[in-house]
Amino acid sequence: MPVLAHQRVTHEGAVPTRWIYFLHGIFGMGTNFRGIAKSLAAAAPDWGFVLVDLRGHGASQGFAPPHDLAAAAADVEALAREIGLEIAGIAGHSFGGKVLLELLRCRSQPVDVALVLDSMPGPRDAAGQRGDAEKVLASLEAVEQPIASREAFRARLLGEGYSTAIVDWLAMNVRPEAGAYRLRLDLPAIRAMLADYFAKDLWPVVEQPTAARDMCVIVGGRSDVFGPDARARLTRAMPQNQNLRVHVLEQAGHWVHVDDPAGLLAAMTETIRKPGSGARS
Repeated sequence: MPVLAHQRVTHEGAVPTRWIYFLHGIFGMGTNFRGIAKSLAAAAPDWGFVLVDLRGHGASQGFAPPHDLAAAAADVEALAREIGLEIAGIAGHSFGGKVLLELLRCRSQPVDVALVLDSMPGPRDAAGQRGDAEKVLASLEAVEQPIASREAFRARLLGEGYSTAIVDWLAMNVRPEAGAYRLRLDLPAIRAMLADYFAKDLWPVVEQPTAARDMCVIVGGRSDVFGPDARARLTRAMPQNQNLRVHVLEQAGHWVHVDDPAGLLAAMTETIRKPGSGARS
């Protein structure tokens, strides 16, 4: 059974006593959050960070089906056992946020800190609610492999109307292999995981206080991931779950770590410095 690829981030000279696992979004990889993890480690050196490549992404290849949130969460638990670093905290963006919630749903003991980054816990049924993920997946599935060069890959996607920022980010997955290039993404696995991601309802994990001693849901103010109904449900959840706080980054879209890294860092630092406080922010 393969083990998830990962990197550790700690503050120079520090010996962390607790570890937070970072789970990226779909088409991403653990290193997407290296800069945020370094800043968090400097602000709270008693914490260390494990940047995970989820199954089918980055260097985490060769995982057997089923490909769903439960399997992805079980992979993270298996990684923690393999490297001997207990999951004291967990952070997840977008798809990684629902892997986080699935992991918490299955645990018998709460984590100290859970940081859900612009990841709506409920199902997203209508095509208009699913953002661009399915469109991007279809574009990637249509790319013939091996690929002649990264520039050929970039030119193709730019020609399909994707922004330079999105294309450059996706191109990080184009890696050399035997004189050509291939996507380091398991696209059939990702299609299966996306289907489960859109279908699964994990609101009960957010609404109950037993999953985490301190849970912070960080919402991009300009993101369409949390519609009015979902934001209202978050507000209603706080009296039910005294461990829950909600922080809105008003100027950020869905890519909260790109759009407002300073605001994200402040919200996350406040949470990891006061685990279990139950205080509102």
